[in-house]
Amino acid sequence: MQIVYFLFLLVNSAKIAIFNLFLLNERKPAMILYKFVYTFFWMTFIYLGLIFNSMILLIGFYLFQLIYLNICMSYFNFYSYFLHLPQSIKLIRESLDVVRHKSVPRNANQLLAVMDLPLFLPAVILYDQNVILEMEYYANFSVFTSLVLILLFELFHGLKRKSLFHLVRTYPGSELEVVSNYGTLINLLIDFCLFHRYDKITRQFDYGKPLVLKGKKRNKPNFVVIQLESLDSNAIHLCYQGKSVMPFLHSLSEESIYYPFMLNYHKAGGTSDAEFSIINSVEPLSNFPSIKIPSYHYKNSFVRLLSENAYHTAVFHGNQGSYYQRDKAFMKMGFDKFYDIKEMNLKEVGWGAPDHEVFQFVIDQIRKQTPPFFYYIISMSNHCRFTNANCYYQNHEYQSIKNNDLKNFYNSLSYVDTTLKTFVEQVRSSGEETTIMILGDHTPGLQKNLYREASLKIEQRHLEFVPLYIITPERSIYRQNEIVASFLDIAPTVLELAGIDTEYTTYGSSLLSPNCLKETIPYRGYFFDRRQLYKEIEKISSKEKQPV
Repeated sequence: MQIVYFLFLLVNSAKIAIFNLFLLNERKPAMILYKFVYTFFWMTFIYLGLIFNSMILLIGFYLFQLIYLNICMSYFNFYSYFLHLPQSIKLIRESLDVVRHKSVPRNANQLLAVMDLPLFLPAVILYDQNVILEMEYYANFSVFTSLVLILLFELFHGLKRKSLFHLVRTYPGSELEVVSNYGTLINLLIDFCLFHRYDKITRQFDYGKPLVLKGKKRNKPNFVVIQLESLDSNAIHLCYQGKSVMPFLHSLSEESIYYPFMLNYHKAGGTSDAEFSIINSVEPLSNFPSIKIPSYHYKNSFVRLLSENAYHTAVFHGNQGSYYQRDKAFMKMGFDKFYDIKEMNLKEVGWGAPDHEVFQFVIDQIRKQTPPFFYYIISMSNHCRFTNANCYYQNHEYQSIKNNDLKNFYNSLSYVDTTLKTFVEQVRSSGEETTIMILGDHTPGLQKNLYREASLKIEQRHLEFVPLYIITPERSIYRQNEIVASFLDIAPTVLELAGIDTEYTTYGSSLLSPNCLKETIPYRGYFFDRRQLYKEIEKISSKEKQPV
């Protein structure tokens, strides 16, 4: 029986070490050995010193591990970053909705949580208190030895100025090192202790430096900004059996101002980080959903500037307004009106209202609206796991695709492209001078064997890229082939197009002057060179037919 306990302890330690290494994308032999040895010491201290003395504690602690690892792995699979406690508490409602609508990405790596189950079950079934008592001397020696070795490890970290004490002083900038040295649970506890208050959370925002904008136009054009769900840069160039999956957006790259790669922000606030960072031109937080901070007043919202310059501003979304508390946040940002699924009097089909119904509602509003106006549309139909469009659209050309996830993805993209084409044509024919912006919000979160996302791993940071189209009334044509854009660039671009002279604080730049863009883009405590990012993502980004 003692052998069973020892083997369980060994495999359980390996499980925790592999979990942390996977999140860090670390493959160096020295780091692998360090993580396993350090984890084994801790697990020995916890299990032999505390857990094995009670079967209830043994079962409870194991279940906690199981749930914790599953949640963290699922979160990382979609966001490529670490879960935080205040964030998870604040997003309980949104998480339950994602589960209810079966929109959680699936990945085989989540089976890691149960790799020690074959040893855990016999440890519980054959549990014998007498055996535990026989192990008491060994347990006490192991616990003492482990504790001494843990202290030696910490002393070694201290000499390198990477002890827990040192890392806490520079947190959250040191978050990656905390996870690397101490694991996700310690990181979660540090974050909770340091940022459990809203005033401390909001101090993390870095707005950048003032940017003087000189408006080039005085006739105040209308704006329609379309934020497309789960659309990354590579989706535009997908082909199946020699035909484009998204022919409209593919052709539009030759008929508009086109930035193939725009760095997006997909962090603690999920999809809501897109509109948050775009409208406020600031990087959202990694440890809390920025859009759900009650005390935040969106002082950098460019929508408020538009409202102060005679624009009517409205935002449209086919989901419930309470989701991510958008109904409260958008009003604070300065929007005159927020139309959610209820306000538009639309019905839920799959998850949320179909995009074509939302677009039709927007067209009806445009026909009644007095210029100038700024309309911001957030689409819904292409949400992972891409089954929504199946309820109201079928492209039979993809029926031969054997993998259901990929088939649904292609069908969903085809629907988005078709309904978007109709909407853009209707806006163009409305007779108003309207600038249309089309952009993605984040990558689709599909497994690598199905789809190659437009993403990079640099400096232990996962960067995602989406496309940007700007359709001007003059039908300007320009393709950027050297630098990447950023969500932070949208605000100064809109303000310049609107002819508004102002001083605006941002790390972004107006995309109307590509040669004058700021050289770097901030992302998770690091500034990335725009040109270098373009070279890297263009090098690996596929513009050919994806595997089926």
